[in-house]
Amino acid sequence: MNLTISSLLLAATLALAGCASPAQTYAQQHPELSAKQLEILNTGKIPDGDAVAGMTREQIQLAMHQEPTQYTKVDGQDAWVYVVKKLSAMNLTMANDATFNRQDNRSRHSLAEEENHAPNDQPTTRTTVYFQGNVATRAEVVSGGL
Repeated sequence: MNLTISSLLLAATLALAGCASPAQTYAQQHPELSAKQLEILNTGKIPDGDAVAGMTREQIQLAMHQEPTQYTKVDGQDAWVYVVKKLSAMNLTMANDATFNRQDNRSRHSLAEEENHAPNDQPTTRTTVYFQGNVATRAEVVSGGL
């Protein structure tokens, strides 16, 4: 009986470990990062200000789980711009219907792909991360109907 309980606990632990994102796994392997940086990696949300200061380009990309929408320069600094559209409850339902109720054999779209096709008047968050060389210096986050 103890063997069965041990086996179940091991299986549950392995299942939960498989749920961690690459950014969360990276955060677990790098406890030397600041508390703010670990939070960014664990949540995937970059706050306005200098919480990103010292993070590398690779760490930012891990945290954001996607390529930047735009690469640009601002006042001589490299800047990565991420634009994320937020789905309303109504559009979320429509996206779920479109994602999970397909009658044909076409590949199913992920919810993230459906977000990119949300109407232009949907609320968005624009996050711009500024870099000096390979290291982030600060971020600007603007929310609203961009």
